Amino acid sequence: MKNYIDYSKKVESYGHYDIAVIGGGPAGVAAAIEAARQSKKVILIEAYGMLGGMATTSLVSPFMTVYDRDGEELTVGGIFREIVDELEKVGGVISPEAADSPSIHTSFIEKYHRHVTPVNTFMLEVILDRMVRESGAELLHYARFTDCVTENGKIKAIIVAALEGLISVSADVFLDTSGNADVAAAAGVHTYKGDEETGIPQPGTLMFEVGGVSDERYNEYHKRPELPVKAYRTPEEGRYSVNHYRVFGVDATNSKSMTDAHSEARRQVLDAYKVLTDKTPGFENAQLLKVASVLGVRESRHIDGVYKITVNDVSCGTKFDDRIAVYGFGMDVHPRNASISGNFKIEVAKRYYIPYRSMLPVGCDNLIVAGKTISCESQAAGGLRCMPAAMAMGQAAGAAASMAIDNGISVKDIDVKALQAAIVSHGAIID
Repeated sequence: MKNYIDYSKKVESYGHYDIAVIGGGPAGVAAAIEAARQSKKVILIEAYGMLGGMATTSLVSPFMTVYDRDGEELTVGGIFREIVDELEKVGGVISPEAADSPSIHTSFIEKYHRHVTPVNTFMLEVILDRMVRESGAELLHYARFTDCVTENGKIKAIIVAALEGLISVSADVFLDTSGNADVAAAAGVHTYKGDEETGIPQPGTLMFEVGGVSDERYNEYHKRPELPVKAYRTPEEGRYSVNHYRVFGVDATNSKSMTDAHSEARRQVLDAYKVLTDKTPGFENAQLLKVASVLGVRESRHIDGVYKITVNDVSCGTKFDDRIAVYGFGMDVHPRNASISGNFKIEVAKRYYIPYRSMLPVGCDNLIVAGKTISCESQAAGGLRCMPAAMAMGQAAGAAASMAIDNGISVKDIDVKALQAAIVSHGAIID
């Protein structure tokens, strides 16, 4: 039986904004930039000291493909492409057009890996920080979302644990890009985790980077390292981002679960490093450069939304009237326990679509959720969880919030055709 204490405290107001974006990962960055460019007063609140989410705190690189299933046509443009263009200016990326598969940039994996985007994760931090500030959005790091104050089916304010203590932030519209649907859950929106039958989420991985690799020898080897290790060449010669073993059953919304999972993941890093140095040509003298500071989490909460994307939608390519993004990566569902192996059990359509309704939670009228926590079946989320798709969703969420404010209406009542026209004019792809 749980014990509780009563606690009340007056919390200082940090300010009122048109739009508050909670979570500075790929979806949050794109949302804040898009909304601020529409002359809205925007604050982007991020728990860590950098933007980029899984791409930077968890060293997840490369960005998975932004082409269709067969690697033939683009699926993501807009702010994602702007970020790539800015990174190219400083040598911090290899464009997706130049990173085809099989190659050292894809760990010689062919399926769904045509045109990935290798990035320098630190340069990504720098570029995202600059782009957000140039958009006019206000940025608040080291500030962790804690709770919501709700009234009549709307969020009135959020409570944030800042370094100076608890503060409140009020806004007309809130965008939950936390990666955990933290705001939605605190606002009373019904959420669910993992597989529909078991509740078990996809596993976590602690990624790391190595240097001193012989690109030539690895290229001559011409196959991925021993399963499940994958080594992706970054934009720098001899430097690789390593995806590898898995921590099963981790609950990203529970501190004890994350504590134990991160501890196990650190041990797994050493196992994967040994696979590289002992068994993979070109990696004999590889040096362990850095390990991610945050455990990579593939799946957390999902919201109950106005529409739930199904496996059938992704496998058949349901073309929704209210689509705001298109993607082509496979339903990459990693095993949920150690007795199961294999990914991509169900084929996807050449192009599949994300409807605006899947970002609208049931039960909260001034909240939009963008990123891997949208309303969708767990298997269907296998591809949609990728960061380029999150950026596309975030850009649409930022535009939708801005339109709702301009028209004095709920985010559920905006003109979706006008939303589609707006994001397409800003480079997004929806067909």
